[in-house]
Amino acid sequence: MRAISGCRAERTFGFAIFKYNMLRGFFSLLLLVALLTPALPAHATTVDLAIEANNITFSESVLYAGDTVRIYAKVRNVGEIDATAYVLFYQGAMVIGQSQAVSLRVGGNPDDVFVDFTLPRGTFNIRAVIQGSSPQDLNPENDTALTPLYSTISDEDRDGVIDDDDNCVDDANADQADADGDGKGDVCDSDDDNDGVSDADDAFPTDPTKTSDEIVVPPVETPPTTIVSTSSATSVATTTPSPTPASEAITSVASAVATLTSSTSKLTISPLAHFSSRQIDWRTYEFRLAEQPTDGMQFSWDFGDGATSVQSQIVHAFSGPGTYTVTLATTDKEGNKVSDAQVYDVSFFHLDNPKVIGLIIVLFVAMGLFTFAFITLRKKYDQGVVHK
Repeated sequence: MRAISGCRAERTFGFAIFKYNMLRGFFSLLLLVALLTPALPAHATTVDLAIEANNITFSESVLYAGDTVRIYAKVRNVGEIDATAYVLFYQGAMVIGQSQAVSLRVGGNPDDVFVDFTLPRGTFNIRAVIQGSSPQDLNPENDTALTPLYSTISDEDRDGVIDDDDNCVDDANADQADADGDGKGDVCDSDDDNDGVSDADDAFPTDPTKTSDEIVVPPVETPPTTIVSTSSATSVATTTPSPTPASEAITSVASAVATLTSSTSKLTISPLAHFSSRQIDWRTYEFRLAEQPTDGMQFSWDFGDGATSVQSQIVHAFSGPGTYTVTLATTDKEGNKVSDAQVYDVSFFHLDNPKVIGLIIVLFVAMGLFTFAFITLRKKYDQGVVHK
């Protein structure tokens, strides 16, 4: 009896140890999962495009105010998958030019983008921003680069003398020669000796005491006059208008035909006529501004499906069937804001919709199965009738 009790006690104790080990293993597994879970999002951030301030350069080494130069920037793919994006350049809050597209492969060379820029007077800096990446860039910390301040040189005539010290701002005169000391350089002074007679009429443009040579005019003998008698015939001049060149007529006809042809192009114009659109397929439209943006103008698209853009011309595919309000918001350099919107209906029932194609296929398959079942039952019924 004691042996049986001891055996039962040993078995109970072993089962308790087994349950303890199972519970400890289960909680250890839960702890391991909890420790690994925070690391998953970081590992999933595989799209990472980067732009740096030291990779923003200019086409000219000397920056003269008023010159148009080209700004270059390098965009690198430091992530783990290929990606595309757009780069916008800013001077302060003002957009420079239009957005530039980049396509970057993993481990590939950086992609160069550029935009033309008219240098302002004084100091400025450039900000470059990566936007609209596809797939989405989940690391925005390296998507913006800001250059240090640059100072432009105000030297309109490029003679090496800045405009504030130049006695001829628009005419090159590195020697700054000023014969009459009036503060206006000789190359741009119309009266170098300041005697009140312009250099063009002054025989001694650098001598204020003389303006012309003394000219001795010899006497002129008057030749005898000879009278010639002529008949009083009347001559009539006929003016024939020059015909219009054939090339002008051809150009006029071609222009009229081109105007008529272009007028037949079907476009959708927004209510305020700030943009137009053209349907490409079932859910894809091309949008473009009615006028090219000017310096200082800011604009942005909102397509009503969560997508946005800052391009003046863009092809956008809506996410699916539905009604979307496309809004164009513009702000001019004076800060005036205008919003123009147009509603677009994307129908579900369209042959370009994969779901509609799938539904049609399912209907055809169902009809085929129904027909097959009907024929099979009909045959069985006919065989039963004949047998009877």
